[in-house]
Amino acid sequence: MVPNNKLRATVVLASLVALSFLVAVPSFAHPVSNVTFTGLVTCAHCVGNQPMHKGFTPWTWALESVKHQGDDIVLVVGDKIYKLQGNQDALLKYIADKATITGHLDGNTLSVDTIAKPVKGA
Repeated sequence: MVPNNKLRATVVLASLVALSFLVAVPSFAHPVSNVTFTGLVTCAHCVGNQPMHKGFTPWTWALESVKHQGDDIVLVVGDKIYKLQGNQDALLKYIADKATITGHLDGNTLSVDTIAKPVKGA
């Protein structure tokens, strides 16, 4: 026979688990359309950590990380990091450099419509 306290604890735990499936958590992160950001285009591995690798510049290391190690291309805007989706060859032209990007933002993923050098003085 199971002691009363253990039985009560088991019933309470099972009830909480069952109730957790019934609770709907509203999502406050709605996709935003037509955003424009200016920031640094780099590889996800290099964000905040620009390791010095013998024989590599920041540009060649970012290219190596994306093309051969499969790292994501990201845009760093202040303390925010956005994973970029789009034509990899077009994005790589701006790797390790600043760019202005327009596109569709869904969470932290930015589907790139356009990418260009930032306008000076903007």
